[in-house]
Amino acid sequence: MKYNKKTHICYRIFWWFFRIIFFFYHPSKFIGRERVPEGPCMLCGNHSGFADPLWVFLMLNGPYPPWSMGRKSLFEKPLLRKLLPFFGSFPVDRDNPDLSAIKKSLAVLKEGHQLLIFPEGTRVKKGKKSEPKSGAVMLANRAGVPIVPIYISHNRKPFSRVRVVVGEAYTPEFSSRRPSGEELEQATKEMMEKIYILGQGK
Repeated sequence: MKYNKKTHICYRIFWWFFRIIFFFYHPSKFIGRERVPEGPCMLCGNHSGFADPLWVFLMLNGPYPPWSMGRKSLFEKPLLRKLLPFFGSFPVDRDNPDLSAIKKSLAVLKEGHQLLIFPEGTRVKKGKKSEPKSGAVMLANRAGVPIVPIYISHNRKPFSRVRVVVGEAYTPEFSSRRPSGEELEQATKEMMEKIYILGQGK
């Protein structure tokens, strides 16, 4: 679960490349970046565009990318299969219980890393609703790490400004160490509400 020096150098090159491209094509505004804890945490955001992970990477501006989950089908494409693991992404089967992805996620968090997840599981356009998965809340509870809500604005028209807003890190509370499915679903709903409330500011 460790990045090497080569990964650091290549990642920073990619980071500056996208930073320059987006500076002109999508001027960005990052709000609340200082709220991201230094230790392990779950980074959870809304998902409305393919480039959402890139916006989180640019916002964090770290030496390495956070680890992240990507849907299994992406890893079936030859180019992405080689590129995604290089940026700390690993596959997850969102349609079925994926024990290997759960074990990988817990290992990442317990070793002190950040883990990025988009609970909605698929891109959701403005005004539409989805059924977010409770996996992010479950993993945060099992690993004993806080959740950091992140809102990424939906406006992706050329030359439009994209806002990335980070909320306060928090820890969901449950009645026991092993919350029920109903508790996880309610906590997931509350998490998504925290995320979308961030998008109501200016």
